[in-house]
Amino acid sequence: MTKQTKNFIAMLAVAAMCLALAVSCANMTGAKTQAERTISVSGTGTVSLEANMVSFRIEVSETAQTTGEAQQATNKKMSQILSILRDSGIEDKDISTTALNFSTQYAWKDGVQTKVGEEVNQTVYVRLYDIEAFAPLADAIGSNVSGISFYNVSFDSTDRKEAENKARELAYQDALTKAQIYAKAAGLELGEPVTIQDGYSSYVRNTLETGAVMYAKAEAADESYATEAPTGPLTVTSNVDIVFQLK
Repeated sequence: MTKQTKNFIAMLAVAAMCLALAVSCANMTGAKTQAERTISVSGTGTVSLEANMVSFRIEVSETAQTTGEAQQATNKKMSQILSILRDSGIEDKDISTTALNFSTQYAWKDGVQTKVGEEVNQTVYVRLYDIEAFAPLADAIGSNVSGISFYNVSFDSTDRKEAENKARELAYQDALTKAQIYAKAAGLELGEPVTIQDGYSSYVRNTLETGAVMYAKAEAADESYATEAPTGPLTVTSNVDIVFQLK
């Protein structure tokens, strides 16, 4: 093979490499252009539902000269409360003790610390799956047991998970509708979703402030009022971010 032939073959090889590189760059440019033809939109879905359960806490706290005396006084009141709860149809699995404390109480007077007594307190957390039974239950506890704390009343729903899924579906449809409108306005067609990013979700439930539950009270000897506890609406909101192709 002559030197001229070898040089010619080498030139052909270089030309082939340059052509391949040019084609590759063109393909990359085309792919980049196609990837850039997307649209990013956000969607929101909200679902309202009714409360069908309520949770709350009841605390009993008693102070006496000895721990034993304070414990007996606390146990007596808690026993009354548990009896009322069970008579209302609440099962033991829906009643749980969240705190049981023994402590010595002191007070300051004229710069001197003196012992007040021994304190025992117990707190139970209760779930009730019958909204209609809540007000009569509050009346029964308030009418029969005094000197207790009834707080953290929170209305909820056992259908919450189903509502969350529905809110996500509505959020997707909201994003899809927006993308279709934008694509049409631009004279393009909407393609498949490229990415779907689950956004934040929120759940708003009605919670009564501490001490907001009013027990039956008499303003006159022959007149009394029962507890009223409106549950209010519950809402589930879901958000989603979606990137669609544009054709």
